[in-house]
Amino acid sequence: MIIWNLDDDSFETGQWISKKVQVRRSDISPSGNYLIYLIDNDDYLPNRTISRTIISRPPYWTALAAWEHDSTLFGTGGGLFDNENNVVLNFYNPVDPLPNLPIPASVNIAAAKVGNDYNVWKGQINTLLDHRLQREGWTEIADDEFVAAETFRITQRTPDPFWAERQPASLEPIVPKLWKKAITNSTSLLKISFYHSEHRKNFDLFYIAKKYKKTKLEGIKWADTDDNKRIIATKEGRLYASKVLGDGSVDYANLELVLDLNSQEPKRILTPENMKRWD
Repeated sequence: MIIWNLDDDSFETGQWISKKVQVRRSDISPSGNYLIYLIDNDDYLPNRTISRTIISRPPYWTALAAWEHDSTLFGTGGGLFDNENNVVLNFYNPVDPLPNLPIPASVNIAAAKVGNDYNVWKGQINTLLDHRLQREGWTEIADDEFVAAETFRITQRTPDPFWAERQPASLEPIVPKLWKKAITNSTSLLKISFYHSEHRKNFDLFYIAKKYKKTKLEGIKWADTDDNKRIIATKEGRLYASKVLGDGSVDYANLELVLDLNSQEPKRILTPENMKRWD
């Protein structure tokens, strides 16, 4: 885990973790002091252990609070911060936190927020992420022709006869969502997002939209904007940000390398005592 200070592009390195973290069902508190994240153990079948939702203090993974639960495959697990002291858990049913990690009375934990429009076959499995995107300034929009043209080759499915017989919804086509985040009056960041049930993989495609032109950000795995109205992005283990010109304007399509993480290797880093406490 690394803290990226977007004001000056400095970095604070922290701990490594040897588990799969479901970042789409994770969240940072408004202050940046707390992280809620989901450890997904489904990939370790047949020796699967119980998955966990954990709250820690970045850039360390050490748990301040933790909940154990079953498979994450159908949307269970993770959470988000409604505000600094209100945590919403993404569970179907209430789950008690581990008793050896007490939660302060000032921190409010709300239960089950799995959305009713969950549909793994249509490619919409994470309503928690939808809520987080809306909170962060994204708006879901409609442009069926554009979305179809960009995704028709990668949204094809061949439903398994087992599921086709027992779950007719498995025959439904994938319906990608299109999101828009305004940067200026004339420039926006677009995101096409969906989950492919056969590949068990999330797909995200990003574009810069300026008036009637849409330019794809090739190979970008994740992108958003920062308070400096830059596009920030990740690609192949590297962090990028829009180039800021001498007059202070931003060249959105020109993403400059900020940090290359590929040379880093895992190492043991102990958690400071103050990072094992809530405050």
